[in-house]
Amino acid sequence: MLLQNAIADALNNTEWAFPLAECIHIGGFAIAVGTIALVDLRMLNLGLRKETPAAIVRYTELWTTIALIFIIFSGATLFISQTFVYIPNPAFRLKMVLLAIAIVYNYTIHRKVATSPTSSPGLQKLVAIPSLLMWVGIVFGGIFIAFF
Repeated sequence: MLLQNAIADALNNTEWAFPLAECIHIGGFAIAVGTIALVDLRMLNLGLRKETPAAIVRYTELWTTIALIFIIFSGATLFISQTFVYIPNPAFRLKMVLLAIAIVYNYTIHRKVATSPTSSPGLQKLVAIPSLLMWVGIVFGGIFIAFF
């Protein structure tokens, strides 16, 4: 409770702290969603056709993981600053559910299909579409927090 109060006080009473945490959060999403979208777009055969999805996963996996860590820590910091605003917000709750599902999906099904040399183009498309929809839904959930 003391840590929560200290973080909340710092974010709510310092002019630059909340915007800085927000910038880290949004930047992390840009990197994580961007790198995952590269793999998805390749699996949909819409870009980077000279690379395999497995190669793109190898090139981007470190960036994706680091960005997700930044997202989780900056998001937790932002959440602690105003729990009473976020908890009842339906857009926030949707974002959290989608984020949990998308992270599990990305590191299980999505990765297995993307890195498998035997996965068919049809299966790749079947896996890439929900991935893109979830990550776009998470971004929109974050945007719509302000409107609920």
